[in-house]
Amino acid sequence: MINDLVGDLYLLRKADSLIGRIWLRFIARQFGLLVFAALIAAFGLAMISVAAFYTLQALVAPGGAATIVAIADFVLAGIVIAVARNSEPGPEIDQALDIRKKTIESLQADAHDLQVSITALGQEIRDAKDSIVGFVQDPVDAAVQKLLIPAAKSIIEGLRSKKGQASEK
Repeated sequence: MINDLVGDLYLLRKADSLIGRIWLRFIARQFGLLVFAALIAAFGLAMISVAAFYTLQALVAPGGAATIVAIADFVLAGIVIAVARNSEPGPEIDQALDIRKKTIESLQADAHDLQVSITALGQEIRDAKDSIVGFVQDPVDAAVQKLLIPAAKSIIEGLRSKKGQASEK
């Protein structure tokens, strides 16, 4: 019983550790994609600055080309951000959460069994105490109740069963 409880606690620790590692990988991947998107956006902002400069300075085709490149950079950054926001940790998180749930249920069952055993042990101790106190206070009465009455019942039942066997023959 105690071994089951300890085993379940160990399994719960492993499940929680696995869940933590999965979430950490997920967050690291999402953070990396967001940093990459921020880098692309920074390049896009730089290109818009260069494009605005060329457009205002000369109003020629090189500024328009730089503007198109900057817009493409922002679109690409938006796509990366959308991918990062919509990414999920994966199916292994469901398995880890299921293991964790079953372990917690098993822990609860083990704890209930342990509680029942402790309660039964407590009741046995109280019964033994009551028997000892009863014997110490009135040893003759306790002996009659604990020994004589059960012995008399046993003898009577034995005689009845012999009488029933004799009448069947």
